[in-house]
Amino acid sequence: MSGRYSRNKGADGEREIVNFLKEHDIPCKRISMLETGHESLGDVEVAGIWKGQVKVGSHVPKFISEALAGQDMLFARRDRQKWTITMDLEWFIKNFFLYRKLPYSK
Repeated sequence: MSGRYSRNKGADGEREIVNFLKEHDIPCKRISMLETGHESLGDVEVAGIWKGQVKVGSHVPKFISEALAGQDMLFARRDRQKWTITMDLEWFIKNFFLYRKLPYSK
């Protein structure tokens, strides 16, 4: 039963992100595993350009929220791994069209 709950919670989180971005005129859609031949290409596609993962729940490390507090973005890298960036969603929405000129920007 916990598997179904986790899957539904993840799907709800993906829909929440997609709807939030669409409300701010940023094209976004969920990526279906069926469409990709069961290959994991991320959870969402933003502006037809970027692919992203959506994580929801207590397994998301608390230190990410603490490190991001009061900052625009967080750069992180595990030993011998690639750099990753985490940013506040409202900051991303506010600055998205300023730095990326897309034909559908307002």
